[in-house]
Amino acid sequence: MAQELSAPEKHDPAAAFRHRDYRFFYITRLCNMFGTNIMMPTLGWQIYRLTHDPLSLGLIGLFVFVPVMLATLPSGQLADRYERRNVYRVFQLILMTAALIFCGLTFAGVSNPLFYYLAAGLFGASKTFSAPCAAAWMPHMIPRQALPNAVAWNSSGFQLTNVIGPAMAGLMLHVAGEGATYALAAGLYLSGCLCATLIRTRSRGGDRRPIGLAHLLGGLNYIRHNRLILGAVTLDLFAVLLGGAIALLPIYASDILHVGSAGFGVLRGAPALGAVVTALFLALRPFRRHAGLWMFTAIAIYGAATIVFGLSKIYPLSLLCLFLLGSADMIGNFIRQSLMQLTLHDDMRGRVSSVNMMFASASNELGDMESGFVASLVGVVPAVVIGGIGTLTVAALWAWKFPNLRRIDNLMALRSEVTHTVDAETDAPLRKSA
Repeated sequence: MAQELSAPEKHDPAAAFRHRDYRFFYITRLCNMFGTNIMMPTLGWQIYRLTHDPLSLGLIGLFVFVPVMLATLPSGQLADRYERRNVYRVFQLILMTAALIFCGLTFAGVSNPLFYYLAAGLFGASKTFSAPCAAAWMPHMIPRQALPNAVAWNSSGFQLTNVIGPAMAGLMLHVAGEGATYALAAGLYLSGCLCATLIRTRSRGGDRRPIGLAHLLGGLNYIRHNRLILGAVTLDLFAVLLGGAIALLPIYASDILHVGSAGFGVLRGAPALGAVVTALFLALRPFRRHAGLWMFTAIAIYGAATIVFGLSKIYPLSLLCLFLLGSADMIGNFIRQSLMQLTLHDDMRGRVSSVNMMFASASNELGDMESGFVASLVGVVPAVVIGGIGTLTVAALWAWKFPNLRRIDNLMALRSEVTHTVDAETDAPLRKSA
């Protein structure tokens, strides 16, 4: 076994794309993510234009996160029990509806932020139900050995939309206004739904156990018993939650760097540019050794880049900091997603993915709320700097509390050494040596 694990394997950078259904899956996810990364920056810009209040930006995160939290556990159950393609398509249409509501409110001249917050809540619930289905559906389209490659390409696609989406939003805002930008997002969600119809792979959740409290909490229980996944998801949760400077970018663009809506789009896309460059590098040259150390180093870089960005009043320096911030976040995301895809039992994919998504949403949406709230109390620049210091503190604490996470070396070797099954009565993961 040791010889097999240490033997070098030939790496195929396009392994996942050699499978037809994954190619269509990749396109439908691109449509979904383009829609989101055009719609949400537009909403942030519009809300700040209407209110000129940092706290109002934080409230967007709150109104998105509350339905995410409420829908997380049911969405995982849905993904583990029903045909995932159908569930995914339905919620793409609901996402399209949320974008059309934003569009209608804008063209109707509605200026009360509450109506936009309520539509943001519909968006939050819809993305919560679609994401676990996508995560549980994808592994059935490709061989197991291609999963890390698919994770890297999924992440690069996500970050590519984070680069191009906000830039497109900034351009559309400048040229055509907010209503047309929301209409473009709606069209992208519809395109993603139609593209998903072309995927032949069916993936019906195989879990047929009675629905009860233990089943509902199965994803949480699984993560609680798995120290590696617990450490990885909570590290990302608290590091990004405290270091959330992205929500305050409209203020930096308008009042600190003075670059306007077009500059806002570039600022919003800079973290994603760093992430997509890193993701493409990982697709071509994945980590062979010291994955755990890379994860903690990346979190430290994330915190340091956040501090420098908070203090910067120089536009190119701010862009560089955001680029590094996105690159560091991509490294942590790649390791976390690879760890989950390689160790999860299929009957648990939906529920564990939904819990992971709730943690990710908490770090993003609650991070936005925390940033807006702190900025309203102490000012924008101190809020960002304090957040960066908090991220560095989290990295140090988690390196001490989760030494096994820090010591992860070869991710593919981890797959061979640890597998997980699910106890039918408790949904608790059982660790077994290979």
